[in-house]
Amino acid sequence: MNYESEVKARVGIIGLGAVGSAFAHAMSFFHPCVGYDIKGKGSWNEILKTQVVFICVQTPGGFDDRLDCSAVDDVLSRLTESRFQGICVVKSTVRVGYMDSAKARFPRLHLVYMPEFLREKSNFQWSVNPDRIVISGDETAVDEVLKLFSWVDGLEEIVPVLRMPFRDAEIGKLAHNAYIATKVSFTNEMERISREHGADPSSVMSVIHADRRVKSREHLRPGLGAYGGKCVPKDTRELINASHNTPLLKAVETVNENHQNFRLVVNTKPPVPQSVENRSH
Repeated sequence: MNYESEVKARVGIIGLGAVGSAFAHAMSFFHPCVGYDIKGKGSWNEILKTQVVFICVQTPGGFDDRLDCSAVDDVLSRLTESRFQGICVVKSTVRVGYMDSAKARFPRLHLVYMPEFLREKSNFQWSVNPDRIVISGDETAVDEVLKLFSWVDGLEEIVPVLRMPFRDAEIGKLAHNAYIATKVSFTNEMERISREHGADPSSVMSVIHADRRVKSREHLRPGLGAYGGKCVPKDTRELINASHNTPLLKAVETVNENHQNFRLVVNTKPPVPQSVENRSH
C-alpha cells in the first residue's frame, strides 16, 4: 500500500456510524481529516474549512418502503446555508432519482455520488482495500475526488473506477445488495429442497461452487439462515418499490420471509442464523 498520497487535502466526514467512522479512519492515514456527527462529535465550523466533505449519514427504510433520505437533505441544506464552497460527496445509499433531485434543489453545491461497499464486520479493511470505486457527478469534481484516492493500490488497473450517471450509480448500489439477497434466498431454497429429499445441501451447493463462472462461495453456503442486517433488506425493498414490475425481487423477499420460519429437521442443533453482513455486502 502506498502511504504517500500525491494530493493532500483537508477532508471532512459527516456521519460517524459504521460507514463514516471506518472511512474517516482510513482517510486519516493519507489526508488531514475532521469528523462531525449530529450526536455531538466534532465541529461544524471545522467541516466548513475542508475542501471535500463525505456525507455518510443513515438512510433507513421509510414509511413508504423507500429509502428515507431526509438526513442527507438536512446535511445538504445546512451546507448550503453555511455557503460551503467545497465538493460534497454523498456516500450514503440513496433512493433511485435522489441525486438528480438534490442537484436541482441545492444548485450551489458541487455534488458527487460515491456509494460505499463494505462488509460491516470488516469495514475498515474494506475501506482501505476497495474492490471498486463507483462515482458520478460533474467531471471536474469527480476528478478532484479521485485524486484523494491515489493511495489505493492499482487504482484504475486493478481496482476499477466506474464512472457513470447518477441514476446508474444509484441503481448499481441497490442492485449489488439485491444480488446478494437473491443469492442468499436461492441458497436457502436449495437447502429446503435438499432437506425435503434427504440430500446434503452442502454437497448440492458444491456442484455450483465448482463452476468456473461462480467459484466464490460467498452467500452460497447453506445453513447460515435468512439474509438480514442494516443494508440488504432495505436496499432490496427500495429497488422493489422503485419499479412497478419486480417479480424476481419480490420472490426473493418471499423466500427470505419463509426461511425465517424454517427449522432444519436434523438431529443436530440448527446453526444460529447470521445476518448477511457476516458474509459480505
